Amino acid sequence: MSYLIQLRSFLDVYRSGSISKAATRLGISQPAVSAHIQSLESFMGNILFTRRSHGVTPTAEADDLALQIATHLDVIETKLSLIRGKSKKIEGVIRIIAPADFLWAKSANILSTITNKQLRFKLLIGDRKKIYSSLNDGDSDLAFTTSPPDENKFGFEVIGTEKLIIIASLSIANELKNQLITPDILEKHPLISYDNQLPLIRDYYKLVFGIDANVLPSITISDLRIIERIVSDNNGWTIMPEYLCEEGLKAGKIVKINDKTNTPENNFYLVWNKSSLRHPRVLYVKEHIINLAKSGYFK
Repeated sequence: MSYLIQLRSFLDVYRSGSISKAATRLGISQPAVSAHIQSLESFMGNILFTRRSHGVTPTAEADDLALQIATHLDVIETKLSLIRGKSKKIEGVIRIIAPADFLWAKSANILSTITNKQLRFKLLIGDRKKIYSSLNDGDSDLAFTTSPPDENKFGFEVIGTEKLIIIASLSIANELKNQLITPDILEKHPLISYDNQLPLIRDYYKLVFGIDANVLPSITISDLRIIERIVSDNNGWTIMPEYLCEEGLKAGKIVKINDKTNTPENNFYLVWNKSSLRHPRVLYVKEHIINLAKSGYFK
């Protein structure tokens, strides 16, 4: 048996932490994956995984082997996928997961640039935890997120940035006009947040005000589009990506405050399950999106 096949099974088990998940990714049976691991362990003279009730845990020898081979094996599989893509139709289903607000703002434009009519897309919605779980389990091929990925598990590329701004209702903006914006000033008014962990708000406070955010939100809702709507209806203030509220700002329904401050930015990441790149269709779409990013599409 080719050691390449055994190493591919090993790497999928190592990255997913599960023989069953690796089997699903590879499109083979669990006994076949187990046999590949056992053959490799026999060849190396070392145990590579400790079996648990839920998945497997890599040994130190497995960590070392993954470190030595992962990059090389990924390159080989990507090259093979490129060659296969030239000799066969690029077709099938691409599964993309991202936050709901990103898909709402960006997905239609991104997908409209892909001219291959043989491709079909399944769009999935998730927060950070669900996005990375879906990629790791092989339920998604590609993801858009602002949460930094684990480079040992996933492939990724920074494709753009999002500017964080403070927006407020018209009444609050008028009240704060010509005032120096400080946390004390802001916190006299209702805060609308994604959740009690204060994502985005926490980052903004740290970068702009130099302090931790210890404010309790008046309303929490896990959808930035709804947050903007609540703010525009004269119900407080929030911090969110500028691209999501451009229409509201232009229409005068909300106001950007603290505009003189250097604007903090988050990176946008395109993230992929490395095993998915063995499929030419996934590699094709991944490269297309990266080329869009290089042209300034996500700026």
